[in-house]
Amino acid sequence: MSARLLATEGAKLVLTARNKADLEKLAADLHAQHGTETLVMPLDLTQDGTADHVTKHAAETFGRIDILINSAGASQGGLFWELADRVWQDSFELKVMGTIRMMRAVLPIMIAQKYGRIVNIVGNTALQPSPRMLPGAAANAALLAITRGVGEEAAPHGVAVNAINPGPTRTERWSTLMNRLAQSSGRSIAEVEKDYTSQIPLGRLAEPEEVAGLIVFLASDRAANLIGASVTADGGWTKGIG
Repeated sequence: MSARLLATEGAKLVLTARNKADLEKLAADLHAQHGTETLVMPLDLTQDGTADHVTKHAAETFGRIDILINSAGASQGGLFWELADRVWQDSFELKVMGTIRMMRAVLPIMIAQKYGRIVNIVGNTALQPSPRMLPGAAANAALLAITRGVGEEAAPHGVAVNAINPGPTRTERWSTLMNRLAQSSGRSIAEVEKDYTSQIPLGRLAEPEEVAGLIVFLASDRAANLIGASVTADGGWTKGIG
């Protein structure tokens, strides 16, 4: 959804994910609707050299890289004492290390051109962890620390690094998570989802379009004075002042 909104703003896009068919369909839709120039690069960010590879081709194709949006990784949930080491390792390898690798690859380019915007899609469990979603919460907390630190380092070079902490959002990833939690708890998907929505003052899940709007804002010059910040958008679920 963020790609579609950026396309309406006239951005040239590099589309990355593991599923080539989905990327090609999106690229075709964007070209038909907006005339958007796209570079489609199916990849797996857990593989060595992938981030450098996509960054090199993006820079060669479009001449510069102004925006990086990191939105990778879905973590398995469950009872803490039933989660194997591999669950934790997988969560950190893709979401944390994937984000690190992409930022590390694009930052020299952004610093050289004295301009850049990096938006890390994290998650509200970094600030308010759920007992059944701890691998993701731990990864999210790490990303907030990294966003803050890299944001401070990059700001003098004209590069703004910020994060968004969405709450539960009506996506395919959310449906998969609810299905896993329902199976592990022996309850229905509706019952598991109600546990979460009942904690949200707004009373509903977020829609993808709402999160995408925040991403485009942070990627724009309207957010130029935000550095190392994390914007929590979860319908009022997270409690705290800070």
